[in-house]
Amino acid sequence: MTKIYDWAIVGAGPAGLAAIGQLLDQGAAPKSLLWIDPEFQVGDLGKYWGEVSSNTKVKLFSDFLLENRSFGYDSCPIDFTLNHLDPEDICELQHMVDPLQWVSDQLVKRVKTQRGKVRSLKSANGTWALDTDGETLHSRKVILATGAVPKTLNQDIDTIDIETALKPSQLNQAVSAEDTVAVFGSSHSAMIIVRSLIEAGVKKVINFYRSPIRYAIYMDHWILYDNTGLKGETARWTRQNISQHCLPNIERYHATQDNLDNHLPRCTKAVEAVGFESRHLPAEGVNTAEYDASNGIIAPGLFGLGIAYPQKVTDPLGKEEMSVGIWKFLVYLRSVLPIWMQYDI
Repeated sequence: MTKIYDWAIVGAGPAGLAAIGQLLDQGAAPKSLLWIDPEFQVGDLGKYWGEVSSNTKVKLFSDFLLENRSFGYDSCPIDFTLNHLDPEDICELQHMVDPLQWVSDQLVKRVKTQRGKVRSLKSANGTWALDTDGETLHSRKVILATGAVPKTLNQDIDTIDIETALKPSQLNQAVSAEDTVAVFGSSHSAMIIVRSLIEAGVKKVINFYRSPIRYAIYMDHWILYDNTGLKGETARWTRQNISQHCLPNIERYHATQDNLDNHLPRCTKAVEAVGFESRHLPAEGVNTAEYDASNGIIAPGLFGLGIAYPQKVTDPLGKEEMSVGIWKFLVYLRSVLPIWMQYDI
């Protein structure tokens, strides 16, 4: 007989881990959970972004690990570096990846796992059928935590991919002292890349932007530009070296066509740090790109979580943002999981 799982979780990054953790915390039987991922190596976070300076305080990383009780992190035998960092400080993401990998290694021993990719979905006889590499699996409910990929602009110039640009150890090998490098974007990632290029000793960085630099401001009970503003060491460096006294080897231009025509030809290489676009699976009769951003519902029994399906939030002044971050995924999931449990196919 075909095995039917209660829940299938697609993706093993932070959002997928949170989904497994919260379902177990809520009493789900481990063998009723199907977890699908090609590698179980903490998703794109583990694969690409370890050298990136986060914009999340260490305390929130620690809370994420400890407040998913089924993670068992309070009894972890490994004394990770994260445990010794200032809770109010910012850290490189690798310090979070290492304990998350330990958590992932423990969870794969408890739940049913399937290594591979989900190719498509369709509803059938009150379940969702997930077509994977060589097998069709069935679950009553599905959580898609499929992540996102960098956007590209397809400029006619030698482009350094953002995965390389956000790893200083690799970026240093991709540029030389003779390079003038265009950096597209004004986000946290873009400013990290600008700094890394300056420290790598390039001749000049020309930063093309559509939106001004934003800095997160910590208010009493909320944060202005919480999801789009610069924080921590990246904010400090950008203020000192761009906003207040721009370094002579950095030029910044609004990305109008005239400015691109005039200044992009001066560049020998480019980096596009212009955001991410969600990965979406094909599903028969359902557009998985369309979801309710207030509760993560895509269709009956089908839900989205994480950077591919962020929650839309409104700050006290009425500004709307998409809420992205490891701790934020957990808080959001706790609020919507009771709804998901009742929202059957």
